[in-house]
Amino acid sequence: MANHEAFSLTPFPVEILYMRYDVIQEWNLIDLQMPYWRLYRPVNACGYIHFKDRTIHLMPGKIYLIAPNTVFTTSTRGGLIEKFYLHFTIGGLYADCSDFVAELAGSPPLHGVIDRLSELLQARQGGDALKLLGCAAVNLVIEQLPQEYLLDLRNIESQMLAIWQMIKRDPTLNYSNRKLAAMAHMSLGPFIKKFYSSFAITPQHFILEKKLELAALYLLQSDESISTIAEKCGFCNRYYFTRIFTKYRKISPAAFRKHERH
Repeated sequence: MANHEAFSLTPFPVEILYMRYDVIQEWNLIDLQMPYWRLYRPVNACGYIHFKDRTIHLMPGKIYLIAPNTVFTTSTRGGLIEKFYLHFTIGGLYADCSDFVAELAGSPPLHGVIDRLSELLQARQGGDALKLLGCAAVNLVIEQLPQEYLLDLRNIESQMLAIWQMIKRDPTLNYSNRKLAAMAHMSLGPFIKKFYSSFAITPQHFILEKKLELAALYLLQSDESISTIAEKCGFCNRYYFTRIFTKYRKISPAAFRKHERH
C-alpha cells in the first residue's frame, strides 16, 4: 500500500503512508532518518534496531514505535526476518515527537487489528479496509505511548510558543532572526538565547529542520522534480538544496527518494 491516504479515527489528523507484511533475508538500514512515524511488529526474533547506544532486540508480540526524525540502524541475525510495518504521520500532540524508539506491549485490540492487516496484505487485498484498519492501529498504539515522550509546552512562554508555531505553519518563508525577534518584541541576542533555552535548538536550525522535513515528504509523496521541491521548500536552487539535504540527512535527495521502504 502506497497511496498516501489521509483518513482518521483519532482526534488528530492521521495519514497512512505505507504498510506491508514481508519476509526478507537482510534488513540493513544505515543511519536512517525519516520525517514520519514507523510502527513494527515482528513475527520472529531475527531483527535488531540500533539507536544511539542501545541495541534493541525485536521480539514477537511486542510493538516498536520509532518517532519521526529519529536516526537509527537495523540489522538481522539468525535467518529471515518476518514483520508487519506501518508508516504514518499524525498531528496534534504527536506532531512534534522525535528522537526516540519506544517498545510497547501492545493491547489485545491492537494485535487483533495488526493480525487482520497482515492477513489482508498477505492476500493482496485492501481498499478501504486497509485504510480503516491502519488508522485504527495508529489510534490504538498512540494511546499506549507514555506521556514522557510528548513535547511539554506548558512552561514555554507565550511569545516563544507563538514564534515556534508560526515557523511550523510555514518554514518556507525563511524568517531572519531579526524579524522573529521583532515579532516577539525582543532584542536579537536575548531572543535567540530564549528560543534556544525553550526548545534546545536555535531559530535558524529549527527553520532548516522543518524545511528539510517538508522536502522529505515531497520527495516521498510526489513525482515533482527536485528543483521544484527545492523551490517549494524555500531553498534558493536545487544545488544548494541537495548540498544541505545531503549534509543533514547523510543521503542525497535523489537517493532518499529511491530508498527502499522497510
